[in-house]
Amino acid sequence: MASSTGTARRTYGNWRRARGFGIGTLSPTETKVVFTALVVPALVAIVSGRAALTVAVVGAAAVAVTVVKVDGQSITGLFARRLRFHRAQRAGWTELSGGLLTEHPRRHDLPGPLAAVVPLSTDDGRGSRQGLLWDRRTGTLTAVLRVSPVGLDLIDRAQADIWVAQWGAFLADLGYQPMIRHLSVTVDTSPTGGATLRDDVTARLHPDAPAPARAVMAALAAAAPSSAAEVATYVALCFDPSRATPRPPDLPAAVAEVTRWLPGTERALAATGVAVLGRATTHWLTDHLRAAYDPAARADLAAAAAAAGAADGGDGGGAPPDSSQHWAVEWADAAPIRARESWDHWRHDSGMSVSWAMIDAPRQAVMDRILAPLLAPGPFARRTTLLYTPFNAAAAATEVEREITHTHIRRSWARKTRRDETQRDRDDLARAVQTAREEAEGAGLGRFTLYATTTVTDPDLLPAAVADCEQRAGHSKLRLRRLGGAHAAGFAAALGLGVNPDELHHRH
Repeated sequence: MASSTGTARRTYGNWRRARGFGIGTLSPTETKVVFTALVVPALVAIVSGRAALTVAVVGAAAVAVTVVKVDGQSITGLFARRLRFHRAQRAGWTELSGGLLTEHPRRHDLPGPLAAVVPLSTDDGRGSRQGLLWDRRTGTLTAVLRVSPVGLDLIDRAQADIWVAQWGAFLADLGYQPMIRHLSVTVDTSPTGGATLRDDVTARLHPDAPAPARAVMAALAAAAPSSAAEVATYVALCFDPSRATPRPPDLPAAVAEVTRWLPGTERALAATGVAVLGRATTHWLTDHLRAAYDPAARADLAAAAAAAGAADGGDGGGAPPDSSQHWAVEWADAAPIRARESWDHWRHDSGMSVSWAMIDAPRQAVMDRILAPLLAPGPFARRTTLLYTPFNAAAAATEVEREITHTHIRRSWARKTRRDETQRDRDDLARAVQTAREEAEGAGLGRFTLYATTTVTDPDLLPAAVADCEQRAGHSKLRLRRLGGAHAAGFAAALGLGVNPDELHHRH
């Protein structure tokens, strides 16, 4: 964090990619391959020169396919992704058919990484219900908190700085909560064409209101049909009950332990500039998934929820108790009836989606509105999820010291090979030292990434939606990469409902 005097805006930064002990721009794996390719032929040459030549040729080929980049990815990685995708395609894993005419009953068959996730409708300890997402494979429980950002348009800069500081303190506190595996913040935007605005105004007009007031409200709703947009913001916390002390003996005990932790998290979030609307219920989660998989049904689902909220005397923003939900979509109906994944997009019911993952954070100090272009509503539906995995507070110091040690190793190698140190290398060392200093002063440490998905209902609009999302990412100083061959997994990650692709990658 840095600030300047006068009227200059406060800036934030110090995002640093963990580089390990890789030499130069090479990763640790690439460094091992290069050293092996150099050392093995030298050892073989002691026995046989012809064999050493053969091994050297093989080593050169291994270095080429590992080090040479194609669109920011090694040839080996690109080939492995293509191989995995075609293998999944031949096995039928890229297609899902769950219609009424299938031979198997539809129960919890969400596509892709969400297949093992089922909802649990439990008591929230306050007399209401809450929905928890239980991953039957890993045993994790994900709680979703619906929030509404206050915004920065009418807020003093000092207040914005306080909110950012409170957010940093909130993330730092996660290092002292061993149950939390990761946290995600999701902003889901969708253009509504004004229909939702008109319906909402019409439903809220009092029948005994004066005629001039009714006319003014109707005129305002009709005058701004294109400016209305549906924006949903929520925070999902993934809990791992196996990390609790003592460890819960069964699922009900794990649910009780998670419920005990949530009030403190809600209070901490309230200090970061958001209004906590409440915990998501099972029906809210079901409707949210159905709208994501079938965007053509979004308006009908919103109208049904608003009508049910009005009938219940509420505002339509939440869900009444489960027993009265005759209008709600069942969990088995939240999944798409049919889905098919191609290399460059994912088709699901009435929508076509393309997903991205962040490969590089802003390299310079940024202001508090840096993500506004990517998060603001646009002409196409877009979902952006920031995924944060905290380091345990006890392991954070070891991690930052390890990164500094690796940085000094790279500098020592550069001096021995008489390679000039670049400005980027000096800046990287300065950031590593600054991270260690801030961690020693109480700051949190963790890994974060970002996933984005754009969805259209008309295939002809997909190129325009892709260009719009990539342009907005560029304005936000982010570098994104399309998840070719993994759009279904990227879609699940961008939903922000407890899916972490890094854990999926290491899952056996």
